[in-house]
Amino acid sequence: MDHFIGRERELRLLERELDKRSASLVIAYGRRRIGKSRLLRQAAANRNEIYFQATRVSSVLNMEQFKLEVARVLGPSPVLASLDSWEGIFHFVADVAKAKPGTVVTIDEFPYLVDQDSALPSVIQRFWDSEVARAGNLKVILCGSAVAQMEDLLAEKNPLYGRMTLRLEVRQLPLRDLAGFFPEYGAEQLIETYAIFGGVPHYLTLCDPHASLRDNVINLLLTETGTLIDEPNTLLQSELREPGIYASIVAAISEGLHSAGDIATRLQMPTTAVGQYLDRLERLHLVSGVRSLDAAEKTRNKRVVLTDRLMGFWHRFVRPNLTAINGGYGAETYDQYIQRRFPEYMGGAFEGICLDYARLHLAEVLGSPAREVGSIWGHADFDIDVAGRLLDETFFYGECKWRSVKIDIGMLDLLRKRSETTSYGRDKPGKQYLLFSRNGCKPKVAELARTDASVHIIGPEDLTSAPTPDLADRPARSIKP
Repeated sequence: MDHFIGRERELRLLERELDKRSASLVIAYGRRRIGKSRLLRQAAANRNEIYFQATRVSSVLNMEQFKLEVARVLGPSPVLASLDSWEGIFHFVADVAKAKPGTVVTIDEFPYLVDQDSALPSVIQRFWDSEVARAGNLKVILCGSAVAQMEDLLAEKNPLYGRMTLRLEVRQLPLRDLAGFFPEYGAEQLIETYAIFGGVPHYLTLCDPHASLRDNVINLLLTETGTLIDEPNTLLQSELREPGIYASIVAAISEGLHSAGDIATRLQMPTTAVGQYLDRLERLHLVSGVRSLDAAEKTRNKRVVLTDRLMGFWHRFVRPNLTAINGGYGAETYDQYIQRRFPEYMGGAFEGICLDYARLHLAEVLGSPAREVGSIWGHADFDIDVAGRLLDETFFYGECKWRSVKIDIGMLDLLRKRSETTSYGRDKPGKQYLLFSRNGCKPKVAELARTDASVHIIGPEDLTSAPTPDLADRPARSIKP
């Protein structure tokens, strides 16, 4: 797929930075496969850009390749050819680029260079503090996939601390961008695709937009030569030491163990050690430790959930069936094993997708964006799938149903009762109720939603595309000043 999809916010930030009439130092980072390089190239399109992709070779070899890229863009020079230090090359680039103000220098996979030359951040700091770096409004972008290493560049102890003009963490695409990859898919298919592949552009571009979801899963995950059959292991191996331990922790979470203590018991490891591993996984946005919204902010009672959707699907359905898959029974694995269990998987995945919607798009239906979003759990007799409050201090509560049943008035009444039972927003007026449903609601609930400004039905189309509604016949919710 050649055309660029999504990333409007990130592009705006980068283009605004590159348009400034002053020097810029941008730190961009994010896990592998997330689309950082493509985003940076798109932002620098039609600009004078020196783009250099570092590799895992010696500092000397990387330096030689960088000089070749500089010569290609700025023109060959005997002075450049004679330089044998990063600082000398940077000064040469800045000096020559004065004739082309706003020249962009992008160094991709910057951590590879630091691995070979730990003094490089100090070299860049000295260069950046010099007059020559600023004379031509030079734009320097340092990019990397080693998230922890890139975040260390921003720490107070690092030489580059305080010099960055833009920090950009590139994360997964939101659900609404999937229609650009799969223009023939309906809303339900888009949601199911997102529940498996998430918003990682590399995974999405590997899918055939004209094939069914079943065929894409079989071709990419359920054949011995499938491109993604070992992707979760490859990701852990590339990002972390001791990938086997991390894979075991992820497997335990996928089996339904959601506390560090339970995971530690399952793996026969100390709880403190498991907690440290979970912290590293959370930095990569592979897992998240979440508290119930009605629990104390500093509670230790947190639920660990997988936030990388492909990893969750792989451990749930691929890993247990590798023997059959490697024996050539990928289609049978899908039809006889996955298909029967997929609705249950989608129940949990759908809740996560609804939480994403609440974080990003609630202003469309409630008139104010969310300030806080989460769930309420840990009670003996009830949970609330989605809850939170808006910037205007209105509290909201939501029920998520991916099953074939329609939401009836009893389910709505139960949600209202639970909202009065939890301590979270219990005595607050103006509560709002969100009914996320694959198959809609029964007529009585649908009629109530048309006349009651506190009840909102959110279906698959609302989740996957921006609204173009005519709300003239629906009472508007009053917004608090």
